[in-house]
Formats: sequence, structure tokens, C-alpha cells
Amino acid sequence: MLFAAIVALSAWGQGLTASFAADEASAPYYQMGWDTADEFATWTYGSTSSSTWKQGNRSQLFQVIDPSSTASMILDYDGNQNETATSPAIEIRPNSTLEFYCYASGIYLVYGAWKLYAIVDETPTLLIDQFMWAQDAGYDGPSWERFTVDLAEFVGKQVQFSFVYQGSYGEDEAIDGFRILQANDGDDAVININEGESVHFKDMSTGNVISWNWTFEGGEPATSAEQNPVVTYNHAGSYAVTLTVGDGTSTDTKSRAAYVNVHAEAPVAHVGLPDGAYLSPWVMMFVPVGEPLTFKDASTGNPTSWEWTFDGTDITTSYLQNPTVTYLQEGTYGLKLEVANEVGSSVDEYVSTAVQAGGEQEVWNIAPEENGDLMMMEMGWYGNYAGTNWLGIGEFAEHFDAPVVDAVISQVNVYFGKTTAVSTDADIEMKIMTAGADGMPDQVLGTTSVKAGDLAFDPTTINATEFVFDDPVGIPAGTEFFAVVGPFPNDYGDDIAILLCHRDLGEKCTAYHFVYDEEGYEYLETGTWYENTDDPLSLAVAPMLSFTSFAPDTSVDQPVVDKQVLGHTYYNVAGMSSNVPFDGVNIVVTRYSDGTSTAAKVIK
Repeated sequence: MLFAAIVALSAWGQGLTASFAADEASAPYYQMGWDTADEFATWTYGSTSSSTWKQGNRSQLFQVIDPSSTASMILDYDGNQNETATSPAIEIRPNSTLEFYCYASGIYLVYGAWKLYAIVDETPTLLIDQFMWAQDAGYDGPSWERFTVDLAEFVGKQVQFSFVYQGSYGEDEAIDGFRILQANDGDDAVININEGESVHFKDMSTGNVISWNWTFEGGEPATSAEQNPVVTYNHAGSYAVTLTVGDGTSTDTKSRAAYVNVHAEAPVAHVGLPDGAYLSPWVMMFVPVGEPLTFKDASTGNPTSWEWTFDGTDITTSYLQNPTVTYLQEGTYGLKLEVANEVGSSVDEYVSTAVQAGGEQEVWNIAPEENGDLMMMEMGWYGNYAGTNWLGIGEFAEHFDAPVVDAVISQVNVYFGKTTAVSTDADIEMKIMTAGADGMPDQVLGTTSVKAGDLAFDPTTINATEFVFDDPVGIPAGTEFFAVVGPFPNDYGDDIAILLCHRDLGEKCTAYHFVYDEEGYEYLETGTWYENTDDPLSLAVAPMLSFTSFAPDTSVDQPVVDKQVLGHTYYNVAGMSSNVPFDGVNIVVTRYSDGTSTAAKVIK
């Protein structure tokens, strides 16, 4: 019996074999690099002008993508062109993808650009229009850009691929790395991706596997114990992957050298918001005058050089990745960032009214590229998020970073998507509140209100409801604050909703809400603030802010805490009236009587 058990255990261990593949793994069955005259001659070329597709190089060699490359297929722009480059017929296999690279600037593609066709039985099918691609991608270049096309509709067919350049005085072109790839789990397959892309690995081991130990050279994460991990590669290079599997008694290891090949890509320039600046519905950013601000490079694609151009600052040009500048006087100014690496370059440029320094402006947490995505969040029968609802959500708050200098808010503009109200006399409050130690709305700095029947809404134009404060609300430098709105009436027929920008899980969230406590089927006045992390979003709530110092009224003595009841703080403040400026902020005071003494409640 013992001998039989040993034999069985040995057989079980011998059945353990580590193996893996990836969804992105493929093997090429057609390749064209135009590196030799013989290779170049396998395609046919047509020309109607002095220019034609030819073998050669641009200033940016394709060697930055493929070190073995010696030449590309290039075309010099000319007048009245109709130049073609057509492949031999290729039979398309299942699970095939076409891949190639193109190098061109984006400035003059409107005058001349190529289109790529797939030709079957002399019938062409348009695959890519270079000009339309550049418009959709916001491409400026010049840079080597990778194009991919799924060839599923051509499986089993003999296909010729033809680049047709048409136009006058458009762009010089270079094309290289033309390959047709088939998804492949075999040992001859490799992975070819660009920087920043992810690979979906899949365990294909055999045996009674109960543990997985992956090592990813150059990947993030570098190791994993998951069976089928997803790994991101941010830097160019060829990387090995190793998997060790175990069955509790024995292990087996599989390694594949140079399995993941990550190609460099041209950067895409993007100006990041500096600390101390605010986004705005009307300008790219709103900044203070006379305060140093560090601009952030938010570009993608691993740039290696930066050139910033500033208007209205103490430094007009900087070659630092994250430069610090100071705006010298009130006004509106332009801004430009150009980034580059060995693959290409990109520019992010803003017009002369993009940056407002000083003055007064609406601020919010929605980026310019998100402005067109504003929506309402309807919750079915339960009403609206940031509006009328039957879920016991009383108030909604939008969080704002602390100003780097003292600031003042004169009003808050709220953009509604629905304003139907039968409870027209209901007051909808707007409060400016500080952030407490727990990050939730805490102390009230100022309060105002608008009747539900007076909410502004026009579906044909941008129209804000203005919540105006009797006295401007001071925000001390370094103080995070909230704009808090609600509660909203919820009688039958009320239907009010604030517009918002909804994002994917894990992205920026600045919206909070207050949920009432319940006792039986009744809502109480008490409750809890929550950050809306389940649905990251920002509300279309925009305080009108100016970077203005305000003087505290030091003539009022500090009130002494008397007691705390149900989370409210009571003070002995005999003689104080409402909206008393105190210690640099507006404290809203209301009279309360607890039956034995008179006190004031600082609204929390």
C-alpha cells in the first residue's frame, strides 16, 4: 500500500507543468519594413506627379521603434498628387490584426493625406483616413504613431492593402513596421505593445495547481500571486516573464525571455493644474496674482524634454518639467507646453484668455474637456442625486481645495438640469462650510437661499441660479471649503436636479451628501456626511471667488463653549447678532431656547 501511494504521489507531481500565454500575444505571418531594394520591390507603386513613394528615411529614423530598421517607405509632398503603394495579395487568417507605423506632422494634413484601403476582388474598403484620424485624436506631431486594424471581416480572403495619398502640398510621410499578426498562444508568439499599455496574462499550466508566483521584468506590478494577472508596462524595452506554479508538494517554472516587447511612443503634451489654481467654466484656470505657482507636466508618453511659454509671469520660458512662476498683474494670459522624446513631439497650447490672474471668477472641479459631458443622475423612482430625492439625502456638498491666499466668495452659481417645483415657496439653502478634521463639512461660514420657484433653467442656453450672500464670505488661506446646497423639496410633482460630471470608479470625486438618521419610517434631523466614492463625480456648483484679503473683526470676544447636544455646539454669546464677523470668518448665529437659558447655535 505504501509503495502504491508513493507511485501515485510521484505521478501527481510529475503532472505539474507551468505554462502561460497572454491575450495580446501574437505572431506575424506577413512583414514589410522596406529595408532593402528587393523587399521594397514586392509592392507596386503609382504616381501622378514628380513625387512618388520611395525607399528612404526621415530625420526621425524608425530605429527608435525597431533598432534593426534601416529604411522606411517615404513620400515627399508635392502638388496635385494621387500616389499609391499597394501590397501583394495576402490571405487573411482568423484572429488577425494589421499593424503599422506612420511618421508625419499634423499641421497640413488638411491639404494632403493618405487613406488606407483593403482591396478584395478589385473592390476597395476604406480602413483608415489619416486626416479624419488626426482630427479625432487631436494630433499635431510629428511623431511615429502606431495604427492597428482588426481584420475579422476579411478572414479567408485574398486582400491587397493600398495607401493612397491625395492632395496638394500636404505633409511628408513615412510608413514602416507593416505587419499582419495572428493571435497565438504558442512558443513562437510574443507581445508587442506601446508604453503605458497593459497585458492580460493567462495561466495555462496543467496539474493540480493551487499557487501561482509570477515575475514581470519591467512591469507594474513586478510580481503577482493571481492566476491571471493584468500588468502595465510604462517604459520601452524587451522583458522576460516567469511563472512558478505549485501543487502543495512540488513546483514547476516557465520563463520566456523577451516575451513582452514595449515600444516607445511619442508624448502627448498636457498642462496640469498647479496647486493654488482653480478650474472654471469660463477660463482654463483661475490663479492669484503675486503668488508663486508650480505648473505640473501631466503629459503622457514619457517625454524627455519640456519647453514652457508663459505670458504675464516673471519667467516667460522654462525648460523644467514642473516650473514655478508668478503672475505679476491682473489680466488674462496664454500658455503653451511643448514636449518631446526620441519618437516625436507634441504641443498643448492655450489662447491668450486661457489663464485669468486676479479679479473675480466662477470656480468648479470640472475640467475643460469634461464641460460637454454634464448630465443628471436620475435614480429611478427614488428621484435625483443632487436634487429632489426620497432616499433621505438632505444636502449635497462640493469640495474645494484651500486657496493659497485669502479669498472671498460673493455668491455661488448652480447649474440645474431640471427645476420643476410645486413647492415653489420652499427655501433651498446654500452654505459655505469649512472641512473638519474628518474631511467632512464642518463649520458654517455663510448662508443664503433661493426659493424653489425661482431656480433658473433654460434648456437652450447655459443659465445659472445665483445664490447671493448678503455679506461676502471670507475663506482664509489654507482652508478647504465646501459649497453645500439643499435640502430640496420632495412633494409630489417636485423634480429638481443639479447637473454633474460623472467619472469612472477610482477617478476624481468632489461630491458629498448628508444622509438623515432614521427611526422607524421617520427621518430625524441628525445624520452623517458621506463622500460619494461609489459614483465619482463633481457637481456643477461654482462659487464666485476672488483672491481678496479680508480683515477680521477683533472687537468681538471669543464665545465660550457652553455645551454640546446632538452634535451641535452651543455658546454663551449674549449680545451677538446673526452673521457676526468673528476671527476672520462669518459665523452664522441663530437664537435657541432650551427652556432654562438662551444660547446661540453655530451651525455645523
